[in-house]
Amino acid sequence: MKKPKRMPPLRVLISGGGIAGPALAFWLTRLGCCCTILERFPSLRTNGQQIDIREQGIDVAKRMGLLEEIRKLIIDEKGLQFVDAKGKQKAMFPRVQSNTGQQGFTTEFEMLRGDLCKLLADATKDKTEYRFGVSVVEFKNEADHVKVKLSDGRVETYDMLVGADGQGSRTRRMLLKGEDSENHCFRKLGLYIAFYSLPKIPEDTSLGTVYHAPGQRVMITRWRSGMHGQGYLATMAHADELEQVLKQDVSRQMELFGRIFQGAGWQADRLIEAMHKSEDFYAQSIVQLQSKVWSKGRVVLLGDAAYCPSPLTGMGTSLALVGAYVLAGEISKNQDNLEAAFAEYDKTLRPLVDRAHKLPPGVPGIVYPKSEWAIKILYCVLSLMSMLKTWIDMTFRYLILPMGEAWKLPDYPELDAEIPPTGPK
Repeated sequence: MKKPKRMPPLRVLISGGGIAGPALAFWLTRLGCCCTILERFPSLRTNGQQIDIREQGIDVAKRMGLLEEIRKLIIDEKGLQFVDAKGKQKAMFPRVQSNTGQQGFTTEFEMLRGDLCKLLADATKDKTEYRFGVSVVEFKNEADHVKVKLSDGRVETYDMLVGADGQGSRTRRMLLKGEDSENHCFRKLGLYIAFYSLPKIPEDTSLGTVYHAPGQRVMITRWRSGMHGQGYLATMAHADELEQVLKQDVSRQMELFGRIFQGAGWQADRLIEAMHKSEDFYAQSIVQLQSKVWSKGRVVLLGDAAYCPSPLTGMGTSLALVGAYVLAGEISKNQDNLEAAFAEYDKTLRPLVDRAHKLPPGVPGIVYPKSEWAIKILYCVLSLMSMLKTWIDMTFRYLILPMGEAWKLPDYPELDAEIPPTGPK
């Protein structure tokens, strides 16, 4: 094993305590860097939807030595079924294993976002400073540092600032201020989703279940344990109303989603009732983001803040893990020139990001039919796909989950062995 070079203890400020930020801190502290993570919420956000990791994301988890810990978080979802208004199964896609090369809706690495966030926080907390309830409100690039003003009034200097603060990144807005609009590349997909905790009843199976209702409405249930799961309400209708209500409080959002799904059939009444009783309701507009500018000076964007692919691709978590690994790896190779490291990070990762952003023609609209007749056609297609295993694997591999086998995860020997940190945090 190549012995890593000792580098000066870079002081790194990371905005965002989700997945990408702690993953980056994991690698940078191996290089001896002193990392501080800011999370604007008062505590670690352990809520969120069901996620998975695939392809190169699994490889990164292996290199982190966390794959077996991740396996302990896995939800035992047997597959995903599509049902009609009476709950009759119309198509079913079983869980696929990563070592088979197959692709599908459900993988062997299904987990809750919050569980992965906690695992990464636990893996980094001893060597990384976490500050909650604090955010970056202003920064200024200088020749040899970046000066940062924080929401608590403090002004601090760091060698590097990382924006890992999600698709609504404030760091990105500050970084791109004054840039041409074409550099923002913020694409709304016209889809709105609400998700929340849902109590499980004896009739629920270990399958994720999807029901399509006329009027571009979809209901989904997924189960994380014998007692609890998540309900999802997704729609492409009422876009103007939903855009406005997402700027308002949660009670208004619940009211609108309840009205949209009232009388939708299947388990609509149950899901609406559970939504109003939930304490972790969250709704969002589904977007894709690929900024043409990922860095300026000593400030760099990471994960959804730079290249959110949307949940429709299934690649958000994997891109966050891979992006953190590549960014840390390029810093390890360009220790005295961060701008060069950021340029190589962009050059290396962007082909994978471009591939992961590609959606099949007509998606998401084609899977959110307006009429009962269109839903019947969709279910006929899904039923046929479920019977033709080769077809579905090809469809997922090249269209729905386009991670791209041609992109090979780079090797960074400097990340293989840990360097003890030096100097103060």
